[in-house]
Amino acid sequence: MADRGGSVVVGMDIGGTSIKMGLVTKMGETLATSKVRTGVLDNDAAFAEVQGAVAALVGEAGLGASDVAALGVDVPGVVLEDGTLAMAPNITLDLNGLLACLGSAFPTARIAALNDANAAALGEAWLGSGDASGSTVMVTLGTGVGAGVVIGGRVIAGAHGAAGEIGHINVEPSETEACNCGCHGCLEQYASARGLICLYREECEKDGAEPVEIAHTTDALAVFEAARSGNAQARRACERVGHYLGRALAAVAVVVDPDAFVIGGGMSGGWDTLGEACVERYREVAIVSCKDTPIRPASLGNDAGFLGAARQAILAL
Repeated sequence: MADRGGSVVVGMDIGGTSIKMGLVTKMGETLATSKVRTGVLDNDAAFAEVQGAVAALVGEAGLGASDVAALGVDVPGVVLEDGTLAMAPNITLDLNGLLACLGSAFPTARIAALNDANAAALGEAWLGSGDASGSTVMVTLGTGVGAGVVIGGRVIAGAHGAAGEIGHINVEPSETEACNCGCHGCLEQYASARGLICLYREECEKDGAEPVEIAHTTDALAVFEAARSGNAQARRACERVGHYLGRALAAVAVVVDPDAFVIGGGMSGGWDTLGEACVERYREVAIVSCKDTPIRPASLGNDAGFLGAARQAILAL
């Protein structure tokens, strides 16, 4: 790694509604954080607003543009190995324009971009529940199911940016309902927030039981809380999610053979209700040499994204 002179790195985690930024040292110590509204990121005014927020973050630490060695940006879309944005269906973003604006404000900084799930995986591998020097697969359970694959401390994007799309591993060949991808029986149909709620309602229907109140189609928390209070149908639904996830991880293990699996995303907040079933099923179906691979909940929370983005930029130095 060549030293470009700067002492700090900026990581930016661009979400659908907000951008979380962190100023970190090259060793991973977070010096300051901030958050701004995402908005539409396809014009000079929007780029300038983001650039101003980054400059303010750096200035808050008493530093200037020349102190920034690298700047990493993660986005909710498909990012190729060379940093090109191939697709970002849930956000309006001109990534090249944004990076050009940031580059003009921080001319001595190396700039890198990557997918948000990959960034979270890289952050967890670097400073969280993963393995900094080896390989980590971080699975993100939320509205959908995705994963980031880190090997040798570097994230793997794949030839088409699709590495880690484990939400579309088939775990239920008999499924008649189609996944959003068009296939049937994908992990995402069961281990996402919507999937959990569907499984819970199935269990209630089997027993002729009245479901607990569910506020919206992704209100997994209601099911987790019901399971914790002893609701039999909710407990079975959570266990089914764990079983499907464990089976999928066993399939990933024979391809990647990671040092650790890390489970993150909003659904990981229910790990206490589904984790035991996940580990149990994984141990049952994984190949012998991989049976003891640890499966851990993520530990960095919402900081994983900007830390991983920062790490990607550091690796580009």
